[in-house]
Amino acid sequence: MENFVLKFEYKGKPHILEVQPWAQQYKAVYKVTVEKHEITFEPDEEGDLRAVSDVHTVPGHIDAGLLEEIAQRIAAHVNEQG
Repeated sequence: MENFVLKFEYKGKPHILEVQPWAQQYKAVYKVTVEKHEITFEPDEEGDLRAVSDVHTVPGHIDAGLLEEIAQRIAAHVNEQG
């Protein structure tokens, strides 16, 4: 799995984010640095991506809607490739 870039605008602010896919046992997870916080997106029980912060970051400062937008864009990208 190769890294890919998401380019989009959210609430009038442009975002260019590099996504790093990682294979973990039976699932793929995606690491993204969002506003200086490393966030991991992983599949939940329904197969949708959810944001999980790494131990040393506090995701409370990041707009939850932005995280949801990123998760949807990762899923769309993966579905296009797959």
